[in-house]
Amino acid sequence: MANIGYFNDAKKEYVITNMRPRRPLSNYLWNELFLANLDNFGFGESFLRISPEERRVLFPCWDATRLIYIKDKATGEFFDINRNYQNKEFTKFECHVGIGYQQIVSEYKGIETEFTITVPTEGHAELWRVRVKNTSNEAKSINVVPYGRPAANVTTHLAYGHADYEASLGGLYYYHDAFAVDHNYSGIYMKASELPLSYDLSDLNFRGFYNTYENPVGMANEKLSNKGTSFDDSYCCAMQFEANLAAGEEKTYYVVVGISTGVDNAIEDSAKYLAKGFFEETIAEVKRIADDMDRLYVLNTPDEYINTMINTWLKRQISLGKTWGRVCSKGFRDIMQDAAGLAAFDGKMTREKIILCLTHQRPNGNPMRAFDPIARTPYYDGAAWIPATILAYINETGDLTVLDEVCPYFECEEEGTVFDHMYRGIRFLLDNRGARNMVLWGGGDWNDSINNTGYMQKGESAWLSIATVKAITEFCRICEIMGGKEDLIAKVKEEQAVLKAAILENAFEGDQFIYGITDWDEKVGSKENIEGQTYLDAQTWAVLANMLDKEGLNKVMQTVEDKLKCSFGYVQCAPAYSKKDEHIGRMAYFIPGGYENGSVYNHGVAFKLVADCMLGKADVAYDTLKLISYDNPANDNSGVEPYVVTNMYLGPQDPYRPGFSYYSWITGTAGWIYRGVTEFILGVSGDYTGLKIKPCIPSVWNEASVSRVYRGAVYNITFKRTGNYKLIVDGTAIDGCIAPIFPEGSEHTVVCEF
Repeated sequence: MANIGYFNDAKKEYVITNMRPRRPLSNYLWNELFLANLDNFGFGESFLRISPEERRVLFPCWDATRLIYIKDKATGEFFDINRNYQNKEFTKFECHVGIGYQQIVSEYKGIETEFTITVPTEGHAELWRVRVKNTSNEAKSINVVPYGRPAANVTTHLAYGHADYEASLGGLYYYHDAFAVDHNYSGIYMKASELPLSYDLSDLNFRGFYNTYENPVGMANEKLSNKGTSFDDSYCCAMQFEANLAAGEEKTYYVVVGISTGVDNAIEDSAKYLAKGFFEETIAEVKRIADDMDRLYVLNTPDEYINTMINTWLKRQISLGKTWGRVCSKGFRDIMQDAAGLAAFDGKMTREKIILCLTHQRPNGNPMRAFDPIARTPYYDGAAWIPATILAYINETGDLTVLDEVCPYFECEEEGTVFDHMYRGIRFLLDNRGARNMVLWGGGDWNDSINNTGYMQKGESAWLSIATVKAITEFCRICEIMGGKEDLIAKVKEEQAVLKAAILENAFEGDQFIYGITDWDEKVGSKENIEGQTYLDAQTWAVLANMLDKEGLNKVMQTVEDKLKCSFGYVQCAPAYSKKDEHIGRMAYFIPGGYENGSVYNHGVAFKLVADCMLGKADVAYDTLKLISYDNPANDNSGVEPYVVTNMYLGPQDPYRPGFSYYSWITGTAGWIYRGVTEFILGVSGDYTGLKIKPCIPSVWNEASVSRVYRGAVYNITFKRTGNYKLIVDGTAIDGCIAPIFPEGSEHTVVCEF
């Protein structure tokens, strides 16, 4: 396996020890309005969300976003501690990816430096802590220069901007007083815990016209320029400090770089952020929240990697998704899926996200594709995700009041209860069907790269029709829990049966389901096609929706094994498209092996893991999980971060980089893998009537344990392989697979024999 680093579970860190892995490894720090994306060098974008349509960037996504330079005054030698542009022979390099922080530790010629970055739980700034320690046996006099490249220009008109040292702030301030800008966040500032000896505000002075970050002129000089700047497209923020360190002595500097509405605002915010202990308390608060969340489900299996991911890192990844969606936007289906995964460890937030999403549902029942910013593309699958998320919330919390909460429809005065929103979504799906009685495709479904098959309102999506069957089952279960809705259940189930029959008549080919039929009456994902003959999701969702008897579903899933499996997962379709096809859309224009066009698209692979468990195929499900894990020996240098799951690996048909990882963190894979392991492999899931415990554990595990908080009570569950299922709660065998609901604060012992 490629040498990247290691997990430190005691500190909830992943420690990157390879300074230059195959690709930079990503980390996110965030609050509700501000987000920073950092790689293992500390480079990357950060921004403030001002409105659904507008963001104010603090640091753009470019090289040399953040650097810490060290200069030995005696020798004149200087270097940067985090990117190491000069390729110095560091005696240590570590990047600690933690919960709510990132810390880069390096050592060179007797100077050890720690550069730690965090984001406050409220506000719009980055907080830096720089510690320097003399690890040599002799005194050292050094310069410490924190450096960044802020996005000081709000508009493209450089003449609006200027920057200088502001004495009232005791730091650097960047103005961009533009005409006709819709927000007041025009300023950026940098301030430290002590006043600088010198400073720079422009790369024209710090780096020089023709120099690089390897040899900036500012570091070669005794001091920085102390010059302001205007009409500049190369702003920088750099401060010089001096540290005289005896052997073994260390010194700490705190720096804040933030967005402001003016100098007075910067003075107020920086005073708060630089107050004694604020930096450490910020990290401690984020860790407290994470620890409280992590305690709600603690897994112990023979697979240490899965334990680590379930107990800590997938929860962290899901939390990013529920707050920031896919970062570029908040997709309706994306937030809904993340909220369903979140329900087991943050019911309150799940409810909030359900309401947030439903306020972006049109009055006709079809939700917006995305918001923040608004995406009006007429994708038709949004409503199919609503019942599953609401049911997950109700099963977990027992809270039926959510169904009566009133929220508006999108961009109109009309409003309705959550139940009304959900049913209106079901009606949209059932009432928008084509000539074959399957659900219309519209502008797309989950596979949003098949985006030109249904604009003429003729194309029908077999996958969306199958997903509608599943959604109706979930809707009816919610109605059963509510009670008094027998007539509605009967009506909808009758419509479900008609839809199911239409799917089997028009979209089933004996051992596989097609993906759909276009506006031009052409099949997609059919044996009749030369390319794209078999699609993964049509088969896995047939299992999730219970479209056939078990024998038929096993046959369909064998098609997946025969046609879609590769050495590092399951491809989204095969063979990949190599010829452009306007009737498909952008998917047929992607390179073979890219995105949905034949990549190992892990969101879809996670659906398969769940489908395997539903069919009782424990070993196949576990193998599916291990194929897409970072430590798969067949793909052990994919570039993926070990501490998150990735959106996709380039598929085997890519001739150049098959197996290479793209777009980690921002993927629905996290929530589905989390639920696949916790609710399907371990089989511990909330049910309205109690805690369901029905495992599908692989043969390589004979024992496992779970500590699970459910409705405030602690269930300490031990799994033992005996060959016969039995559930023993507090020493008493019970019928069925559902442990009873206990009083909040109580603790109980459960033994599950399987």
